Amino acid sequence: MSLADLELALSQLLAPDSAVIRQAEQQLQVPFRDPAIVQALIHILAASQQAQIRQLASVLVRRVAVKHWDSLSAEIRDQSKAALLVALGQETEHAVAFNVVEVIGELADTELATEEGWPGLWSFLQSALQSPAVERQELGLMLLGSLSVCAGDKMVEQFAAIAPLFPTCLAMEGVKLPYYALKALAGIAPYVSHFHEAYFREIIPLCITAIDKLLALDEDKGLEGMEILGEVIESEGNTIGGQLTNLLSFILKVGADTNRDKAPRCKALSLLLDLVMTKKSKFLKGNNLLQVIQTLFSVMASPIEDQDEDDDEEETDLLLGYTPQAVASQVLSNLAIEFSHNLIIDPLMALVKDHHLSEVPDVRRACIVAITVVADGCSVYLKLHQLQRLMAVVNAGLSDPNKSVFIAALSAIAEFAVHFQPEISKYTQEMLPRLVQLLVSCLEEATYDKSKTKHVFCAFEMFIEHNEEDVSPYIQQVMDILMLVLAKTTNTDLRELCIQSLGAVATAIKKNISPFFPQIMEAIKPHLAAPAPKEEPSIILLTCIDTLGVLARNVTKEVFQPLALDCVNLCLQFINVSEDPDLRSVVYGLIASISVASPELVTEFLPTLVPILHTSLEEVESTEAADESNFFSNLNGDGESDGDGLEGVNSPDFVMKEDASNCLATLAEETGAAFAPYFDNTYTRIAELLDVPFVPTNVEKAGITALGRLCVSYHKLTEQAGTAEAQLERSSYVAMTIMRATKLSSTTFDRMTAVASLEAIKSLCNELETAALPSDEHFETIFQTVNDFLNLKAACQMSAAGDDEDGATEEKGTEYDHLVVETAGEILPCLAVARGPQSFAPFFNAVLSTILARTAKHCTDAERSFGFGIIAEVLKELETHGQVYGRHLLPVLLNGTSDEDDEVANNAIFGMGIICQFADEDVKGHFPHVLQTLAGGLQKHHKERRVVDNICSAVCRVVLSGADRLPMDQVLTTLLPHLPIQCDFEENNNVYTCLCRLIDLQHPCINTHRHSLLQLFTTLLSNVELYELSEGTPPLTDILTVGLQRLQQAA
Repeated sequence: MSLADLELALSQLLAPDSAVIRQAEQQLQVPFRDPAIVQALIHILAASQQAQIRQLASVLVRRVAVKHWDSLSAEIRDQSKAALLVALGQETEHAVAFNVVEVIGELADTELATEEGWPGLWSFLQSALQSPAVERQELGLMLLGSLSVCAGDKMVEQFAAIAPLFPTCLAMEGVKLPYYALKALAGIAPYVSHFHEAYFREIIPLCITAIDKLLALDEDKGLEGMEILGEVIESEGNTIGGQLTNLLSFILKVGADTNRDKAPRCKALSLLLDLVMTKKSKFLKGNNLLQVIQTLFSVMASPIEDQDEDDDEEETDLLLGYTPQAVASQVLSNLAIEFSHNLIIDPLMALVKDHHLSEVPDVRRACIVAITVVADGCSVYLKLHQLQRLMAVVNAGLSDPNKSVFIAALSAIAEFAVHFQPEISKYTQEMLPRLVQLLVSCLEEATYDKSKTKHVFCAFEMFIEHNEEDVSPYIQQVMDILMLVLAKTTNTDLRELCIQSLGAVATAIKKNISPFFPQIMEAIKPHLAAPAPKEEPSIILLTCIDTLGVLARNVTKEVFQPLALDCVNLCLQFINVSEDPDLRSVVYGLIASISVASPELVTEFLPTLVPILHTSLEEVESTEAADESNFFSNLNGDGESDGDGLEGVNSPDFVMKEDASNCLATLAEETGAAFAPYFDNTYTRIAELLDVPFVPTNVEKAGITALGRLCVSYHKLTEQAGTAEAQLERSSYVAMTIMRATKLSSTTFDRMTAVASLEAIKSLCNELETAALPSDEHFETIFQTVNDFLNLKAACQMSAAGDDEDGATEEKGTEYDHLVVETAGEILPCLAVARGPQSFAPFFNAVLSTILARTAKHCTDAERSFGFGIIAEVLKELETHGQVYGRHLLPVLLNGTSDEDDEVANNAIFGMGIICQFADEDVKGHFPHVLQTLAGGLQKHHKERRVVDNICSAVCRVVLSGADRLPMDQVLTTLLPHLPIQCDFEENNNVYTCLCRLIDLQHPCINTHRHSLLQLFTTLLSNVELYELSEGTPPLTDILTVGLQRLQQAA
């Protein structure tokens, strides 16, 4: 195709006639597969007199240049590079110049890496930057910005020559020069800032001033400037240095300035979080956190202005929308997750104390929202030490006449119910009747208030669903209310809320929901029976399917069985008529629930269901064919967008993939051998999903968990088969899962993904025991991974270990940091079982000092509890092979029993009991001191029943190990008044086995305490369920019955 014909075809692509456009596209398909098209388009770009043609050519050059570049000869490449620079130098249209600059940047990444380089590029750039003409300087900075982004690593040697230009350009009047200077500076900063730290520290104030001016002149460019400032902040090296105060001052000033529009304020508050997290150590050393918390609170307490009159929900919920108040709340929530509670809660509670009774509703609302958003990150500390104060503030909010304060209090109740268990349960008798009454009040109001009703329902659902106390006294009243509403109202929103609440009730009372099941089904059947949607499903349909899945898991199998087949057919119907990912997600959840309730039925449908689920795991391909089919579309971009106007292929819906992974794992667990033919393909599909670049963390968590569950399911099949071939296959799957889980846990920056990976490893060790370690290599890999986590060396622990070049911060780890360490540590006792106590015992020494360091007095309660707890659990599995550690650890544990924190003392007592149970002669010599310590513990912790139960168990462990050394009359005199076990029923077996053994041995102390023992055993056997005595092999009830008979015979 000649150049004239090519230009004509390009002009036809811009025609208003679609038939002409299609004809031109057909003409261009073949030429565009030829590398020669690059030079031809560049020629038109430089020579065409029509701006529209040049614009189109510039877009197309961006699309084809990199694709065909390597196919061009060296001579053609040199000619094309020179032609591009000529075209750029003479271009007068900004949009065209922008596209040419982007092409040059992309090609420079390749060309500057060659031996010849691109000499003409540097001379062009320097000439433009040093030109007295402002337009040429703008062009030079625009090119420099593109080069910095695309080929920044190749710019290091040139930086010294261009560095002096930035201060001048940043200080220029107008918008473009300062803007492009900021953009270029941000692009190159990651590559050069650590070589020129002093330069960047000096230029940051100029950047701040330039951005402030841009915000006044062109808010959009100013906002981009703030984004650019964020990139400079995140660059490596000590670029911030002494400018942290200036940066923080600017960001807080913009964020708190109520005279500004909300966009720059929100951007500043977001940038605040980036600054805090990127420079965490410097931030703490400057004692800046108090100022930040105070500013965030003031923003949260300011009135929300310029709301849409119809947007009732954002008016009343400070956590929703893109407002400074909402962003400030989100920043505070993140700070609570990323910093230890001692840095966040004290200053925040001081603000709440001073302002929660304010006469200004916005301030009262901010107090409640503040304590709500920190509930996740500081849950352990808050529920143990601040819950009464928090509930007082929230209770006042529930009575507040201001609607926004009232709704904030409801949101707080919902969050507290999730994060403050089990401590929040002691407020059940006070809170649940109140929530039920609020429910009734909302439903009885003459005018339906959507926002208020939604929040009342949400608080009720969360409180009842997550409550660990008995809620049965309120269920009949609640069900009567919900069913009456469903029988009368046609309001779709209200019906959805009621149906969702039914799911929460079912979760709370489990099989006791069965009597209500027919009634519930009558209410939701009309929504399920409606024609299956071919497009986007309604929210109420999704809610009904989700609730049906909850019911299937909780009603008795006899109740659900008659509907099981209809439910499966319903799922298939929805799958066949709609590919909507939201609908597929809830349907997959329902299928998993049906398999739990009726595995035999679902087994029949596996040939149909499993391929569908596998298809949902497939990644939507972004192929060259897709690119070609869209090659000539969207050609009218303005030249200043992130891309070139070409719309990418839609990314897969990863939420659906998460639910598909969970469903497949459940099917494998519930259908057993019937799933065997699908196992390999299922494992491979999920593993491939985890290999997708930039897969979301929720999918990573679901995927690695599913792989672990699949391995456990396959292990059970292998145990049944018993063949060498099956065992070999199991070892292969287990080995792959271990290597994946250890790698993912160590390399992910997301702490909860690390936790999920570690939980998968722990589950394998628990369920498979020796089969969990196919080889010594796999044991060593797991052990090293655990050791790395204990020493804060994993990727997700970098901030906990110290985040910058100044070394570790003195800040204590956050609750999320502790959760990661705790999960890793919990693998150790599982490894002891899998490896065998004798083989594992020497390895324990390698991590013991690290664990002991967490029992020191300066550590947090959670750390000390973890340290003593893991030591106890590992020693329990080591049995007599842990005797070598007894002499060293007994004094540490004895000291821990006097800890002021009940949980810490409890774990130390448990560990001390274990050491005594498997004691050697040296430790047995300390038994009198141990008993004396335990007796003191009974007095100190007499109000904490779990600790009392553990002390009783520890005493019995001492007795089992050395009754002949003890004053048994005195021991039983102290012990028996504190029995039966009332809280920690896991200690039942140890305590009552000890007493029965003394009876069997006809120990002399039995005669003295026969009456007390008869009374105890009679009480226990009369209340088997109350004291949870039916567990064990043989059941504990059998042992107690024999003991009681012998006591009666000897009477």
